[in-house]
Amino acid sequence: MAIMDFAGEYKCSLDNKKRVNIPSNVRKIFVPEAENTIVFTRGFEGVNLYAYPLNEWQRLTKILRTLNPLEKKTRDFIRLFVGVAFYATMDSQGRVMIPERILKMGEIEKDLLIIGSLSKLEIWNPKVYNDYLVEEDLSLTDLAEKISFKDMFFDEG
Repeated sequence: MAIMDFAGEYKCSLDNKKRVNIPSNVRKIFVPEAENTIVFTRGFEGVNLYAYPLNEWQRLTKILRTLNPLEKKTRDFIRLFVGVAFYATMDSQGRVMIPERILKMGEIEKDLLIIGSLSKLEIWNPKVYNDYLVEEDLSLTDLAEKISFKDMFFDEG
């Protein structure tokens, strides 16, 4: 089976029960191993959320288990990233409920932006996302020049 990555931007809104309808183009990418389950946690940017299909979350936590639990930084990371995670199962209409405590982490009130990010989804308050882009002054060209893609595209010989 071909691996498909999450990509694209989708504007969504929460309903009055704090549910979001996962766009059908996104749902199509979920593999059976995800069991229609999404794991929500805080994003590394501090003002966004990450949402992983269950199978990707399990792959990630398997890697995290290899970190040294005797190191404080490892325990702190796992506590802040894994400890706040919430498992949500999509209903037959593709809706998932996101608890208030998770929404607060992403400063999400009603509207949200779902951004495909390869193996996960990023969830942003649209205004916060726009502010982030302006504040960080992100340029695709600048980032491409700073990231070493050399080994991916060119042979050494």
